[in-house]
Amino acid sequence: MQTRNNIHTIRLFDLLAMDGGEHFFESIANSFVSKNADVEQFFRKKAVQATKLNTAATYLVISYENKKFDLLGYFTLATKMLTLKQDSLSKTECKAISRFGYFDEDSLSYKLPAVLIAQFSRNFNESSKSISGDDLMDIALDKIKDILHSTSGKAVFLECEQKQSLIDFYTRNNFQPLGNTILSKDNKELTQLYIIL
Repeated sequence: MQTRNNIHTIRLFDLLAMDGGEHFFESIANSFVSKNADVEQFFRKKAVQATKLNTAATYLVISYENKKFDLLGYFTLATKMLTLKQDSLSKTECKAISRFGYFDEDSLSYKLPAVLIAQFSRNFNESSKSISGDDLMDIALDKIKDILHSTSGKAVFLECEQKQSLIDFYTRNNFQPLGNTILSKDNKELTQLYIIL
């Protein structure tokens, strides 16, 4: 468990390993409200399965004061290959990326292992103590830095709906748009953004 200003980060895997942990998670999952229905449903219905299958790692961000547990938000991380087109990068970026990725001549792009922020949301339930999206992102990036320090790599990316408010939020937090469009499983257009830590 990671603690920061009385805010704790708990890995769902560790919670599920405790006696009664899965039951406790189920008791709080339905109190989670997100502005994005897919992100909310993942947390409520799929996070436990993804944890058990080890396809993604979910982290709960909570406060615990006066014996009261408050779920502030969550984020889910996974590892995936990131593709960066050579023509979208500066020479300096290409040089930096080539240290921990490789250049694919067929696609004229750099491919590198990266951490995907697969899910990310604060809790919009009115009964929850407020945390800002910026603070939640700081917590997520601190956790990712710890992970990368223990393993290797420097790249982080995410995929979001093509809403200007979302893109503005991520660019304010130092992510750079890749300038591409991908389709989600349910055919929503998403844009990718990345950051090198």
